[in-house]
Amino acid sequence: MAMATSGAMSFISVLLVRLGAPNWLIGLESSLPALVTILAVLPVGAFVQRQRNLATTAGWARLIFRIILSTFALLPLLPPSIASYVLVIGYGSTAIPGTVLQVSFTSLLGQATTPDRRPRMLSTRMAINGLAGAAIGFLAGQWLDFAPYPLNYQVLFLSTVIGGIGSFYTLSRLRLPSVPEKEIAKRRRASLKEMFQLIKDAPLFRNYSLAAFLFRFAMAMPQALYSIYRVRTLGASDAWIGILLTVERLVSVVAYFGLGRLLTRPNFRRRLWTSCIGMALFPFSMALVGTPEMLIIPSVIVGLFSAGMEIYLTDTLIQVSPGDQRPTFIAANAFLANVTTFVAPLIGTALADAIDIRIVLMLSAGLRAIGGLAFWRLRVGTESSPSTTSASS
Repeated sequence: MAMATSGAMSFISVLLVRLGAPNWLIGLESSLPALVTILAVLPVGAFVQRQRNLATTAGWARLIFRIILSTFALLPLLPPSIASYVLVIGYGSTAIPGTVLQVSFTSLLGQATTPDRRPRMLSTRMAINGLAGAAIGFLAGQWLDFAPYPLNYQVLFLSTVIGGIGSFYTLSRLRLPSVPEKEIAKRRRASLKEMFQLIKDAPLFRNYSLAAFLFRFAMAMPQALYSIYRVRTLGASDAWIGILLTVERLVSVVAYFGLGRLLTRPNFRRRLWTSCIGMALFPFSMALVGTPEMLIIPSVIVGLFSAGMEIYLTDTLIQVSPGDQRPTFIAANAFLANVTTFVAPLIGTALADAIDIRIVLMLSAGLRAIGGLAFWRLRVGTESSPSTTSASS
């Protein structure tokens, strides 16, 4: 996934800004995939729960996701006023294979190792992704500045297929125990009402969901504003944005490898929630910088704290999701996460149009700190679901 997220996907909102898209459309680019996910996640969760081989399911979903991204190479052939709308709609459609990938791959992580080894496995995997992402993000930014438009963006989007084929091949070679047919036959699609009942009946997952909802809202609110602030407010070039992404990912790689050594200590793992509070410093510091060069400071900050945040959120989600129904719980988590991802960027861009964009960045920083404290107050991650432990061991 590193090639897509660090390459083409990192520059979708930048391309929208350069196409002259209004702020509300840039906000919709962040929100539309979330809306599609909200509508699709329950049937997707049921679909994944009925699959015998999650590795194959994840591989096909990732390949389809990349193929859709590659079709964006045709966008420069359209008038800019039309291309920006087609780009947003097309990007929204990636949410369907993206949701299948998210639910199946996260469920796969729960099967791949024991609970004690899982945090270190996550840190190693994310470090490797970050290292690949740093190189790809840097090269993508340099390529966009070097090559003429539209060839630069066309090649960037077409390159995503290469990574998709490689990921499909790698996942197809992964061998894990298949789910018995009798077990699959017992599984069925949960309704929205049943999903909320599941959350209510699982207190550990409920507390995680409450804190994560608030934190993710604060994470998503300024999402569309970063490109607007970098390009329109500060005048950053594509090459410099690529360098910023590279710095961010290189710092995260160092953080992941450092965390890999510390995550074997139970006391340290229980304090990973503090990284969520650290994420508040990213929009806060960005609001304070006044030149493109100074954007290096928030890039270092987000790289430093995002490593702990990603490990904490992913590992804790698996920890609080009962193993026998893990795909359904992960689908419920994706539903709630995408409610925030749909609503929050629209609120963020609306506030930025009404007041100063720097104030909105500061506001999101305060909300992130509150969300991080909610994990501590609700004691999220201090206990495991009983069936999670038994299912993973």
